[in-house]
Amino acid sequence: MPELEDIYGVTLLVVGTVLYLWRNKRKFDRTNAAGIERFDGYTGKLSARTGDAFLWLLAVGSLMTGAIVLAIAHNSTWGWMVLLPVAWVMIFGIPVGRSK
Repeated sequence: MPELEDIYGVTLLVVGTVLYLWRNKRKFDRTNAAGIERFDGYTGKLSARTGDAFLWLLAVGSLMTGAIVLAIAHNSTWGWMVLLPVAWVMIFGIPVGRSK
């Protein structure tokens, strides 16, 4: 029987995937045959892009949270491979390029 953490992690991964695919479908439905997005007006464009950004943020957050929940639950077997880069970023920060 699966543990509760496994159920939470897989549920978050599925929800994140569905939200990401829904965002892409919304963008696809707005494009015409030439591949250009069509909007009713400026407010329509602003609300559509804001909604897409919100869906993307929820999708990425859900996918990352689900992956980390599963990695913590399975830390003794394969989870350390996922948690190692997470710990690296938490300790040293995200590397950025140097300006010349």
